[in-house]
Amino acid sequence: MKIQMMHNADEMEAEIARLKTELARENAARLEAQAIAKRAVQHLNDNHQGQELLQAITVAANQAASVVEAMQIALDQICGYTSWPIGHVYLTAEDGSVDLVPLDVWHGEQTRMFEDFRRATQASRLTKGMGLAGRVFKTGKAVWVKNIQEEESLAKAGEVKALELISAFAFPLVIGPGVAGVLEFFSRVEHEPDTRLLKIMSQVGAQLGRVIEREQAAAKLQHTEAYFRKLTENALDLITILSADGTIQFESHSIYSVLGFAPEEYRGKNAFEFVHPDDVQIVEKAFVEALKTNGDTERLTFRFRHKDGTYRTLEGMGQNLLDDTDVAGIIFNSRDVTERKRLEQQFLQAQKVQAIGQLAAGVAHDFNNILTAIIGYSDMVLLRMEPSHPSHSHMTGVKQAAYRAAALTRQLLAFGRKQMLQPMVVSLNLSISEMEKMLRRLLGEDIILVTNPGENLGRVKADLSQIEQVILNLAVNARDAMPKGGRLTIETANVTLDEKYAEMRSEVAPGEYVMLAVSDNGSGMTPDVRARLFEPFFTTKEQGKGTGLGLATCHGIVKQSGGHIAVYSEVGQGTTFKVYLPRVDAVEETKAKSETIKLRRTGTETVLLVEDEPMVRELGVAYLTQLGYTVFSASNGRQAMNLLHANKNRKIDILVTDVVMPEMGGKELADYVHNISADTKVLFCSGYTEEAMNLRGTLGKDREFLTKPYTIDALALKVRELLDKK
Repeated sequence: MKIQMMHNADEMEAEIARLKTELARENAARLEAQAIAKRAVQHLNDNHQGQELLQAITVAANQAASVVEAMQIALDQICGYTSWPIGHVYLTAEDGSVDLVPLDVWHGEQTRMFEDFRRATQASRLTKGMGLAGRVFKTGKAVWVKNIQEEESLAKAGEVKALELISAFAFPLVIGPGVAGVLEFFSRVEHEPDTRLLKIMSQVGAQLGRVIEREQAAAKLQHTEAYFRKLTENALDLITILSADGTIQFESHSIYSVLGFAPEEYRGKNAFEFVHPDDVQIVEKAFVEALKTNGDTERLTFRFRHKDGTYRTLEGMGQNLLDDTDVAGIIFNSRDVTERKRLEQQFLQAQKVQAIGQLAAGVAHDFNNILTAIIGYSDMVLLRMEPSHPSHSHMTGVKQAAYRAAALTRQLLAFGRKQMLQPMVVSLNLSISEMEKMLRRLLGEDIILVTNPGENLGRVKADLSQIEQVILNLAVNARDAMPKGGRLTIETANVTLDEKYAEMRSEVAPGEYVMLAVSDNGSGMTPDVRARLFEPFFTTKEQGKGTGLGLATCHGIVKQSGGHIAVYSEVGQGTTFKVYLPRVDAVEETKAKSETIKLRRTGTETVLLVEDEPMVRELGVAYLTQLGYTVFSASNGRQAMNLLHANKNRKIDILVTDVVMPEMGGKELADYVHNISADTKVLFCSGYTEEAMNLRGTLGKDREFLTKPYTIDALALKVRELLDKK
């Protein structure tokens, strides 16, 4: 019994020991479970806080008005989450360098030492690999420093030690594969690297990177908009957007400087309302074609109305973007080419002038030689023929026809500005006064002639006969514009053409001018006729009533005289021609009258006549010999030199020579004669060549010029006049 009881006690102790062990195991398991549960709760809390942090920063990233605002929120949230006292931001520089620059956004303390740290940071600029942020910038990965005071390359080491900062970490703000900035944080407690925190920060970095990217995109868009707005507002070209029916949806600011309208005055109106009536058809046709095809249109030139009622010539091309939802219209780019077109017309006119001038120069020499012979031989026959002779009128008709041909040649030369002028200082008032009787007979009884001479009128230097030809041509033109009678007014005045006038007419130089105005109240002219007025052979008269050279001749004479001619005309209102000749301060010259020397044609002097045209040479020799002169003749300068050598003891009183001849021309011959006989007079003869024009500087008291075709009487008078000069 006793043994049994002892056995039971042992079992009981063993059971108690077992139960104690079991209880201890259960307590340990419970404690471990509690620890696990606590860690799980802490993890959940950390994750929840991390999610709250991410959510707060995400909201800030989406709602912040600027990068600065978003970064401030991020710094405050992260420092609150980690309990780290200092946080700061670096962003990549905007000056094109590969550097980090500090953004003046902080989470920090209100202490003097912190302010020193902040100022030192704001004054820094980090390259890749420099300092904590520079390492993140270089690698693109977060960096954790357990004890930052042990860092050998630490920037601002003194300020860090003063603040007793120990641990630090930094992570990148990323945009795609690149780093746009770095956030860095500091703590006074030593922290082991926290991979979970760094993982959260990588997500934060991506969110904040999007803020930077969005602001950069907005800034770029704003810059682009400002750039293109300034381009549009300051562009010389016009930028127009039209709807499918031609309504103006947009007009660039340049419209104001080109056409005088503000952009808003055009919007909503149909573009065809402003197109010149004569150009509407071609513009509408081009517009219809543009509607059919996407892409660029053909280049188009047309006239568009200015606000002042005039029209400007525009040139441009469009692009059909009606199917583009962003534009939904036809973009038309155009520019004002009014001035260019005007210069092109002037250039074409100048080419025509040059062509006619070259044509005239090419034929004038030979043609005028032939006319000289025709006129001369006609005179020789008429000298031996009684007026009652049956052929006298026929021969007179031949001579008159030759004169008409000569006048036509002179008109061609005048139009081409290639005639030999004899300018002198003259008064237009006096010239008009002397022409008045002749003009009244020319105009007839149905036209009233009124002259208004300007007071104290300045003088001009011009060829008087040519200026009289201009007045005559303008008067005849006015008469033909008033078939039922009317009023013709000729007036003169001193005028000043200013810079503004000269800018509108590139061929005019500003300065002091004498104006001659010829006005009528006749039928007037349309703009198309006015545009072609000075073209050679252009005429509105019936066939056989005009050559089309009258006004062209006026234009050429005025231009060759250094002047300018303008016309003002309206249909049914009449026409005014204004001739501007440069004013000169000089005494008026008087033209010697040929009548004073008509009494004497004969002479006994020796004449050397050099002419390459046989008929003209023979005619001159015959007539001068008949008048008593001793005449030697040669066909060119070289033959003339041989004659002079052969007759070196014979004094030559006057050399009469053509200008252009084979082997040696007249100017070279005259210079040679002057070297061997300085007192020999020289009379040049030419129907016009470039060389004749070059004689201007060589003419004087011992050298004069006679224009072909000439009569034998004119030749004799000119020879006598030159020989009689003292």
